[in-house]
Formats: sequence, C-alpha cells, structure tokens
Amino acid sequence: MATYVLVHGHMHGAWCWAKVTPLLEDMGHRAVTLDLPREGAHEAVSLANFVAAAEEVVLAQEGPVVLVGHSAGGAVISEIAEHMPEKVERLVYVAAMLLPDGESMFSAFITKSPLDPAIAVDGATAFKSDDTLIRRRFYNTSTDEDAAWAVARLCAEPIPPMTHPVRVTPERYGRVKRAFIQTLKDNAVPVDAQRQMCEALPCEVIEMDTDHSPFLCRPHEFAAHLDRLRA
Repeated sequence: MATYVLVHGHMHGAWCWAKVTPLLEDMGHRAVTLDLPREGAHEAVSLANFVAAAEEVVLAQEGPVVLVGHSAGGAVISEIAEHMPEKVERLVYVAAMLLPDGESMFSAFITKSPLDPAIAVDGATAFKSDDTLIRRRFYNTSTDEDAAWAVARLCAEPIPPMTHPVRVTPERYGRVKRAFIQTLKDNAVPVDAQRQMCEALPCEVIEMDTDHSPFLCRPHEFAAHLDRLRA
C-alpha cells in the first residue's frame, strides 16, 4: 500500500481528483487531496503559502508519500521534496512544471508563450475568460459532461506564486525519484514543452494520449500508472 498526496494545478482544486481517488483506494492505497490556499488578496499569496499548506498534509501521513503534482502543482511538489526528501518516496509530475533551481513558472514557460485567450488577467488574479476557450485549454479530449463539470468548478488563481522561483538542490531534491506523465494532446502545457523540461531534469517518462487533465478523461489508465509508480 502507498499513500498518494495529490496536489492540484492552476485554477483547480481538490475536486479535480474525484475520479481517481476511489480507484486508488480500490487498489488498497490511501489518496489524500487538498485545496491550496487562495483566500484573501491575491497579491499577498505566495508559492511559500502553497508549499506550506501541502507540507502540512505530507507531514500528517505515516511514512513517505508518493507526491503527485498537476500542472502548476509541479512547483509545489519540487519544493516539498527539497524541504523534506525523507518524506517523499517519489515525485510524479502530471503535465506539470518541472523547474530547475531559480526558475519560476513565469520565467520558464509563461513569458515565452503568447497569452492564452482562455485566461483573463485582472491585477494579481487570473481567471477563465470564456467557458468554451477554457474547455479547449484543459479538457479537449474529455467528454462534454466531464468538461462541463470541471469548467463549472474552476476558480480564480493568484498570479504571484507563478512568479516565485523554485529552490532545489541536487543533495536534497535531487535524491528523490521522479516520474513525469506527458500528455500528448495538451493545449495548456504543450507536449514539446513537457519534453524539454524532462530533458533538462531527466526522469522516468510515461506518455498518455490525452489533454491536460488525464485524471478526468482517462482516470483508470491514470490510476494504473500511479499504482505502478508507487515503489
């Protein structure tokens, strides 16, 4: 049995893992989710806030965990592995930000791409501009029903955590095993960008022929990959 701590990404919440957690539990594992803290003024929210909230969940588990990060959640799980490598059995990046030391999501990815019209920006906040566009960004291979369910739950996202650099070292973060689930039909983090990140920080690679949200459109296949990666 393994304990999986599942960290959501940009504009998502613990709800996004709803199809996967019962599958992992049916396999005999524990699946733990959380909502990253976005309360209050978004200009005051930091990557450190996100990391601290997720670390509390990790520390509450018995023994090391398999730490899974989707999209922007990749930056969170990297820092947790740096702070407490003894508590992390494996890192699993899901179409996620796999960043070297000193890079932020903005510097490594966002500023190098044109602004996606699916995302609107207001001060320190990003939010969906249009339900149709955001569906194409996150859920383009999902069913209409699943996509509508997810789109209705997306929330506004603080921008500051995306500008804060990740701090990792070979001595701590570097000793934790890591894998990356690449999503081949991804309209949010294109697969070419995913592959470049994996070349810069090598890890075991698994390919899924899905959109940015494999836990929604292919939950059984996704859970099976996590089960295999537990050791």
